Formats: sequence, C-alpha cells, structure tokens
Amino acid sequence: DKKVDGISEVRDETDRNGLQIAIDLKKGANEDLIVNYLLKNTDMMISYNYNMVAIVNQRPMTLGVLQILDAYIAFQREVITRRTEFDLKVAKARMHILEGLIKALSILDEVIKVIRGSKNKANAIENLQTEFDFTKEQAEAIVNLQLYKLTNTDVTELEEEIKQREQEIAIWTEILENEEALKHVMKTELNLVKKEYATPRKTEIKDEVTEIKIDETSLIPKEDCIVVVTDEGYVKRVSTRSYSSSQEATGLKVTDHPIGIYEANTMDVLILFTSLGNFLYIPVYELPDLKWKDLGKHVSNIVKISSNEDILSSYLVKDFNEKVNFISITRKGMIKQTPLQELKVQRYSKPITLMKLKEGDRVINVTKAEEEIFITTHSGLGLRYKTEEVPVTSLRGSGVKAINLKDDTVASGQSFTDGDFLIVITDKGTAKRVKIDEFEITSRARKGVQVIRDVKTNPYHIIDAFVVTHKDEIGILTDEITYYKVTSFPICDRYQTGTQVTKDKIHKAFTKTEITENKKETKEEKKEEPKQEEISLEKVDEQIMTIDDFLDDFNN
Repeated sequence: DKKVDGISEVRDETDRNGLQIAIDLKKGANEDLIVNYLLKNTDMMISYNYNMVAIVNQRPMTLGVLQILDAYIAFQREVITRRTEFDLKVAKARMHILEGLIKALSILDEVIKVIRGSKNKANAIENLQTEFDFTKEQAEAIVNLQLYKLTNTDVTELEEEIKQREQEIAIWTEILENEEALKHVMKTELNLVKKEYATPRKTEIKDEVTEIKIDETSLIPKEDCIVVVTDEGYVKRVSTRSYSSSQEATGLKVTDHPIGIYEANTMDVLILFTSLGNFLYIPVYELPDLKWKDLGKHVSNIVKISSNEDILSSYLVKDFNEKVNFISITRKGMIKQTPLQELKVQRYSKPITLMKLKEGDRVINVTKAEEEIFITTHSGLGLRYKTEEVPVTSLRGSGVKAINLKDDTVASGQSFTDGDFLIVITDKGTAKRVKIDEFEITSRARKGVQVIRDVKTNPYHIIDAFVVTHKDEIGILTDEITYYKVTSFPICDRYQTGTQVTKDKIHKAFTKTEITENKKETKEEKKEEPKQEEISLEKVDEQIMTIDDFLDDFNN
C-alpha cells in the first residue's frame, strides 16, 4: 500500500535454515523509524489479552498471574505428596518382605521341611506363620519363591536391597514431614523440565511496556509532485518525471475537466470543498500515486462522502498559517467567510462541516476570498459588493444573506480582485461578455440589478457567470466539452441576451484550469488546440475582436 515509502524492496529469503525476510531501504531512509513502524503495525510485535482459566479444587476459575502461580504450586505440592506417600508405602511393604526372606534363608532347612509337610499352599502359609512367626505377607512371599531361588538366593544382595530401601524410606519420610524438602523436590523437577525443553524464549517479559508512538509523516519522503483534481471527483498524485515526460493531456472522462492542477509536495494538504457544505482534508501523500495519463481514483474511495455530494473546488495548503479566507455561497443566497486556519484538523477520515445549511439548500461554490463578490441569480439579477461586508466566522456557522432573493435561486457566486468582464452563459445556448464596470459596487443582501433582459414570454435563465480577464478561457459542456477564448464572446450591455454559441443543451460551464505557476502552459495550449474545422461566417463575425478588446490588450 506504499504506507512506508522508505522501503524499496522486500524479499523472502527463507530456506531450509529457517525463516528470513530481507528489507531494503531507500537512500536516506530512517532505519529506526521504519523498524518501529513495522513493530507497531505488523505481527513482528503484538500484544494480546487472554483469560487464564484453571481447574482449582475441581472447579474452573479465572486466575491472575499470582493466583495461577499459587494454584500451580499447591497442585505440585499435592502431586509430590501423593506420589511420595505411595512410594513410601511400597518401599515399606518391600522392606517387610525382604526381612522375611532373610529370616527364611537363615533357617532354610526347617522352612523347606514345613512346606513339604503341608497339605497345600494355603496350609503351608499357615504352618509358616505358626512355626516361625512369619506374617501372612512374608509367608506368601516365601511360598511363592521357586525352589531353586531358595537355594541360590544371595543373602548379600537382599541385605544391600534392604539398605537401599531404608535410604528411600528415610528420604520420602523427610519429604512428607519437612516442607523445605518438598520444595527442593519441586525445584529439582522444574529444573529438569527446563533442561529438557531448553529453547530460547521468543518473547520478552517486562515490568512496563512503553507504547511505540510514530509520527507517520516522518516515514514519507518529501518529494515534489503534481496533484490533479477533477470536476467529477477524481484525484491523483503524479511524479514530476511522469508529468514532464508526457506529451498528452491528463487522463479524463469525456465529460470531465480539471478544477485544480497543483505543483505540490507530499507534505502539503489538499482541501476539497463539497456541495453539502463540507470539506475534505487529504494529505497529498495519501493520494494515489499514478501516471499523468491515468484517470485517477474517485475521492469517495479515500473519504466516504454522500452519493449526492459533489466536489466544487479545491485548494492546496502548504502552510495553514497563510492569511487566506474562503467564501462559501449557497443556492438559497447565503454566504460565509472562513479563515484557512479553521480547516486544520487532526481527524479527517470523514467530511468535516464547513457551513451549516438550511433544509434543501446546497453550496454552489467555494472560492478564495479576494477584494469583491459578484452574485448572479437564475432569473438574471446580479449583485456586486466588497468582500469585507461578509463577516469572518468559524466552522459550522450558517453564514449571512448574500443577496435578497424572491422566487429565485443563486446561479453563480465568485470572489475576485482583477476582473475585466462578466461572462454570462444562458440556458438558451447564448453567451455574452459585459464589462465589469457596468455593475456598480453596492451592499450585501440587496436585490441586485439586471444582468440579462427580462423576457416575459420566453425568459432567459442564467446557467453560470464568471468574472474573468481577457486572457481566460471558458469551457462549455454539452455532449462534450468545448473551450472558448473570452475574446470570442461579443461585448454586450447588461440587457442584451448575448450570441448563440450552441444549439445543444448546456449542462455546465466553467473557467479553464491551468497548472499553478503555468510551467506547462505552452504544452497544454498545444494539446488543447481543436482540430481545424469549417467555421460559418456568422461565427467569424462573432469572433472578430472589437475596438474594446484591442484597447484592453494594448493596455495590458
């Protein structure tokens, strides 16, 4: 998953000599940091909980470490005691038999005579007890001996066995009567177990275990890259090598277009603003590392968003202390200004509220705060005022009124500093260019002035509007995307409906996005140039620059 970019290769070198995994690190990688990461996030080091259940006094019980040690010692004491009692009993019984055999050998002829004079085995046992004062056990042992053993039995061997039994009886008696002797036996037996199963311990027991804490960002190599965000929500991180070597446009769907292309670093943060009043906080190093021509990964696979939640705009953050504010504008005419510092968060696994919305409302744009605001409505009204009229508030506020609406909704909203024209796109497929100076700077929350003629019978509705300079380009999405230079739109007054640019239904309009610092501008311009096609005289007339365009270019 490339969560540890400091690792260049992992090899399995396991052979008949045992398990071995080799990990090669990239040049400059922090070895200790990577080892700690592997210890914390793999099975190289694990902690687990378990219940120690033992049978104590014939009952299952859950015990702690000290309790289970006490129970084990008590159990071992009982086992050794019972075993010793049994061994002692057997030794004493054998001792008694040995004493009878030695006595019988000392009077062997008389014993044989009594046995031969007996009627049967039982009578022989009885006669031996009567004649020589043997016990029943001794008499039975004598009778059960084969005759050749009576004649060949070595008295010396019996006497040595008696001495051995006496020693055993003394030891076992000591164990039963002396607690220290019993403990010594227990220790000796445990040492024998230790010796027999003497394998090195694979785990470590400590009085206190310190949790490994890792700053995972320290594992990320600080690398320059290109970040691409598209209107349909696809994001990707591209190496500068892949970007520089490609002569093609970045991978996009036919109906998609970039809304942000940034020269970035893996330590930067990408902020995405959504239509439900949320923002997504995504460190650049968490973006998928792909090639320039790849489509990208949908943001919903990185941060869970609602199915009806759209990505509106983006911003690349290099420093959260940067003096930047953001303007959020909603369909129902609310506006809010939020400082960048408010967007710095620690937990970012889900969308974070930027603006509290009323029921049925949606954010239509989030833009970097500039000097002025321009709002246009669906029915054709426009309002221009200073950004300072919008109070700066923290997260989760609902904002203030941007424009006074009456049976209308906001079509577009933008903050700008350097603007020459207002480009207006309508649902009738028309477009026009109006000098921004035709709109007087007024106050927030007013009704606004007409941006397009109010035609009662067949009204024109604004799809979108943009404050632009003469160098900008506008993209219009029908069945496909077509780009228009701003200068291709005729300059009109506020009341004109504009010139027909397409007869197809317009789904969306937008300003073309270029990479920051425009390091690839010439290449992009070349690959975006449309193929030569036949153009009608009407279109030629529309694209002829006016004297105003000439003066604007001359002044610039």
